Amino acid sequence: MARSLTILAIVIAVATARVTKSESPKEILAQVNKDSFGNSILSVLQLQLATGGPVGEIQILLNNIASQLNGDQKKADKVHESDTVAFEKIIADLEQEIAYHQSQIVALSNLRDSTTEALGEAEQEVRVVTSDIANNEKSFADESATRQSQHETWVRKDAEHVDQMDAIDEASKIVQHLQAGVAFAQLKSRFEKVQAKLMESKHALFKPLINALTQLASKVDNKSIIKILELLAQIRQQLVASRASLLATEERQAANWEVQSSHLQEEHKRLVERKAFLENSIVQFKVTIQEAVEDLEDQTLFLEDAEDSLAIQQRWAAEQEAQYESQTFEREQHLELVERLQEVLTQKLSAASEFLQVREEVF
Repeated sequence: MARSLTILAIVIAVATARVTKSESPKEILAQVNKDSFGNSILSVLQLQLATGGPVGEIQILLNNIASQLNGDQKKADKVHESDTVAFEKIIADLEQEIAYHQSQIVALSNLRDSTTEALGEAEQEVRVVTSDIANNEKSFADESATRQSQHETWVRKDAEHVDQMDAIDEASKIVQHLQAGVAFAQLKSRFEKVQAKLMESKHALFKPLINALTQLASKVDNKSIIKILELLAQIRQQLVASRASLLATEERQAANWEVQSSHLQEEHKRLVERKAFLENSIVQFKVTIQEAVEDLEDQTLFLEDAEDSLAIQQRWAAEQEAQYESQTFEREQHLELVERLQEVLTQKLSAASEFLQVREEVF
């Protein structure tokens, strides 16, 4: 065991020496000899050679060391390969996660912006619809008042026509009584009432009749009576036609108002429903914007965490790669030195012995 440790120390000493391909065995050993620890090892080796220790044992140990280095390198290669696969998987997953968070940030930003735009449009439309509702209600009130005024006018004029027709009918009866020979004095009271009623109307249609009745009151003759009866029939016919025209106008206006009011009411219902829809949409838009902003903040934090994790993994991978390359380079150097030491100890053993003899004489 002590001899093996001694030989191993020689290898380590040689491995730490700076050598080139052009150096001779003596030069290699001389470099080892310059190191205090290497000098001690060479003294042990010199003693071993002097006592006849087998060189083959040294060669076997060097072969074992070379095998150990190669084995260590294979293990390191396997670990490096496994770590590389693991690192690539972790990095790929992180890059995928980063891409996902980035896409979510873009989508949420677009959702926030488009919803904010929709919110502004909805709020503007609510203001317009609110104004339209007010205008609709004002139009309905104005048109309703107009229609009420039209109806009241028709009721008043129709009543006037009825009164006038009644007066014409009464006048016709009085004239017919006069025509039948009834004395004017007997009909005077009724005559004066009818005459006063016709004069109250101030209708131009009645002016010729009033004049004729006034003349009849002063002089009753058959010719005047016939003329007055014809005039009364004409006036009544005109009143009937006028009343019918007023009724037709009333019915037409009532029908128009029925259509117009129905349209205004339907429009009012549509506007109110539209306003309610917009107000509900505004509430939903605000909720969506708030949620988008909160999710956007979360996704931004997730993205930062993923980017930090990626940077850490990349640094760790780079450090592991650098360590692997450094250790691989070191093993390659050690293998090269072991091979050269094997060459010194086998093919050029005489040079080593000569150097040790000279060393003994000099030192």
